[in-house]
Amino acid sequence: MRKNNYGLLLVRGFTASLAGLVFISYMFSSSGGFSMASTLNSNAFFYLFAVGPSEEIIFRYFVPLVIMVFADVSYMVGGVIGGVMFGLAHYWAYGGSIASMMMAMVAGIWQAIVVWQYSMRKEGKFTFMPGLVAVMLGHGLYDYFVTTIPGILLYIGAACALVFVLTFVIIHVEEEE
Repeated sequence: MRKNNYGLLLVRGFTASLAGLVFISYMFSSSGGFSMASTLNSNAFFYLFAVGPSEEIIFRYFVPLVIMVFADVSYMVGGVIGGVMFGLAHYWAYGGSIASMMMAMVAGIWQAIVVWQYSMRKEGKFTFMPGLVAVMLGHGLYDYFVTTIPGILLYIGAACALVFVLTFVIIHVEEEE
């Protein structure tokens, strides 16, 4: 993968983030532990512009950064801890549901993986960008879609997964020429 192509990393990170969140929520929703219907009738734009992006800044940037600095560990260690903390924070947001908390933990760890995989490294140092921007966009749009049009959320996830795969196919064809 081209680790120096900011735009490509942003597109791949965004599509991986949104598709992953959709499929994780559907996996947990189909098991009966979480209902997307409980998120309807919310202020969708508040979730789009405030909740999703701010949660990503806290749990995918601030928490891992503090852990990286004070414990001298890699981003993924801090990211997994941030993902677990994200799930614990959502225990109360989802009315004390263990299944919903577990879904949020899995989603939080997924988002940390996306940040790690789709962020650039400069002089061997992890930069958080564009991976963090990608998950902020993905989480914000996921929250918006789940509160406004949950009936087509699976199609949105599938479209993101398709775009994600196509970026690899197109780049592979370009590199062979």
